[in-house]
Amino acid sequence: MPNRWRSKLGLKPKIIAHRGASEDAPENSLSSVIEGFQQLADGVEIDIRLTLDNKIVCHHDKSALRTTGIDKNIKDMSLEEIQSLDCGSWFGEYWKDETIPELKDVLTSTPRDKEIFIEVKTKEEIVPFLLRDIDEKELNKDQITVITFFPEVIREIKKCDPNIKCNLLIAFEYKDIVIDEIIELAVKIDANGLGVQNHKKLDKQFIESLKNTGKSVHVWTVNSRREAEEYLKNGIDSITTNKPLYLRNHLEQLELF
Repeated sequence: MPNRWRSKLGLKPKIIAHRGASEDAPENSLSSVIEGFQQLADGVEIDIRLTLDNKIVCHHDKSALRTTGIDKNIKDMSLEEIQSLDCGSWFGEYWKDETIPELKDVLTSTPRDKEIFIEVKTKEEIVPFLLRDIDEKELNKDQITVITFFPEVIREIKKCDPNIKCNLLIAFEYKDIVIDEIIELAVKIDANGLGVQNHKKLDKQFIESLKNTGKSVHVWTVNSRREAEEYLKNGIDSITTNKPLYLRNHLEQLELF
């Protein structure tokens, strides 16, 4: 890959599968995670929530309704009840036996040369149980990045284990973004990087302003080849996509990757 396409940290930008290969398998399912790795993603991003009995499962929404048809919150169900639900039929008949996985199963399925991006969808009460699951597995800490919109989650993780990488998520749709305020907060909570929503405001100047602090900068969710090319030119560290193989093939053909 030409040097001009390397990030400012000197590393080759990475392709991350959003909720697994969610274009081709039910999001956050074990099948989607495995498919993401098979589609040559450098890493897979999944969402986590805490169950009633303090187990961690992979699910994006607060409620199980969209993916299972059961209108009940994840936090109000036990692991046994959650894993009795069908989380695949909404995506297609082929996936009707798919169940909501535990985080531990996803970590076990992560190859040694790949990464896992864990988005915490709840507040800091999940942290002790997240660290428990991470410590039970033998993944290298460099393979794991925790991402979240909640600064208090990062603060609590760093207090317990400073070696775990944590990225603060930023969404343009929720509020006007002030770069200096973002940088100040990221430094204050010792975040390793920033994950920013795919948006026209995330231009070269914006990315460089963030990276000049020494923080890595990541973007989600990018499925357009044109947008992916532009982000690579602007020095992004990773691109999260529903279509990892599609983007990788295109970028490699252009010798951009």
